Amino acid sequence: MNMRALFVLMFIFGSASSPIRQQQPQLGPGRKYSSIERMSLNHLAAVHQACINYERERRPVRLKTGLEDFRAILHAHAEDSPHTGGTRTEMLKAAKATGVNVIMLSDHRRADRDFINDSWREFHDSVLFIPGSESDGFLIYPIASIQGKTTANRDSLIAAVKAGGGNIFLSHVEEKLDWPTDDLDGLEIYNHHTDIKDEAAFFLWLQGALTDPARLAQIERGLADYPPEVFAAEQDYLAPIIKKWDADSQRHRLTGIAANDCHHNQVFTITAVDDRTIELGYITSRPETKRITIDQAPGVAKMLQGRKPGEIISRLDFDPYERSFRYVSTHLLAGRLTEESVRDALRKGHAYVAHDWLCDSTGFAFVAHLGERKVAVMGDELAVAPGLMLKAEAPVSCSWKLLRNGEVVAGGNNREIAFSVKTAGVYRVEAWLEADGEMRPWIYSNPIYVR
Repeated sequence: MNMRALFVLMFIFGSASSPIRQQQPQLGPGRKYSSIERMSLNHLAAVHQACINYERERRPVRLKTGLEDFRAILHAHAEDSPHTGGTRTEMLKAAKATGVNVIMLSDHRRADRDFINDSWREFHDSVLFIPGSESDGFLIYPIASIQGKTTANRDSLIAAVKAGGGNIFLSHVEEKLDWPTDDLDGLEIYNHHTDIKDEAAFFLWLQGALTDPARLAQIERGLADYPPEVFAAEQDYLAPIIKKWDADSQRHRLTGIAANDCHHNQVFTITAVDDRTIELGYITSRPETKRITIDQAPGVAKMLQGRKPGEIISRLDFDPYERSFRYVSTHLLAGRLTEESVRDALRKGHAYVAHDWLCDSTGFAFVAHLGERKVAVMGDELAVAPGLMLKAEAPVSCSWKLLRNGEVVAGGNNREIAFSVKTAGVYRVEAWLEADGEMRPWIYSNPIYVR
């Protein structure tokens, strides 16, 4: 069940005064607090201050890849289904505000609409749009329309998408841990909706806020003062998906990407109906409403004080595109910004995933050196050789994990890490940042394949 389905289910059928009975999800690596605890204003403020401090500490990365760093958004929905609330024009505005260079759309595939020819393509106000679709368990980005082509099974779909140089990625991997990834360009190693699927208790806590004046005021303050931190309250390290990526990468090259899975459809309104009733509105392109009376939830009485019928008491907008774009992105390393170079970077694994809400990761580098000579960047393949070194550098000091075949072989706390390679393997790095006493995953490089 995706986030929207779970929200709607609780919104329509949940009692306004229901206690939270769902068990909290097990806390992931680096976590000390549940998502509900992270929503306290003190925790939000502490994380916000940590992010400010990191931005102040940022310095240019000296280690060079020889390529430009372009920020891309993959798995982005607009004007493509009844449950998508946002528009491509809104996306463009958000991209301009957040420094996003590329948006790879993922329209829900429909028989009555050609997701390639009926969408945006090429540059719009300096932002490169590439049309694609979320279809049959994959993100697909064919070069040309596949409308009407036979794609009834995995092999025929992959063939149709990759014809002429198209790209295909496994999507919502949590539902497909046993699916093969051979013949794919890669998979989503982070998906925001995947991350919050196990947050039933958190969703009930949010639902309860719609009829609880004190909790509502807390969330309103959080969204006003700490919007990125609210959006990231459920952030986790998706260990089962990362494990699959590591395992499959030992058999074939596999690019890890981030999936924003953004729709701009998590918007709630509270409206006064009369002196005893409020109406809760869940806003998508197909709004849903529910009325709650004072008898059902005593907190409604206080919410209605001084309100006129039809007056909006509160509007909670959790997921505008700008907030999603700041949260996580896929950074592409390429010589120039064109559709061809974007597709090539994704195919080659010249990319890394970053939670840029914590700190702007632009310039991060993971390379292989022989002496003073750079011989590979993330995504490349090379042979074991005497003196081979792997080096990574980030814009701020962080906690490093350098992994070989999914196992940590080196670490440290600095802006840089270096490792002398003696053994073949699939090597990648993770960078973690401390915020409010927790370790948060920040950067995931794609591997360097040492054969």
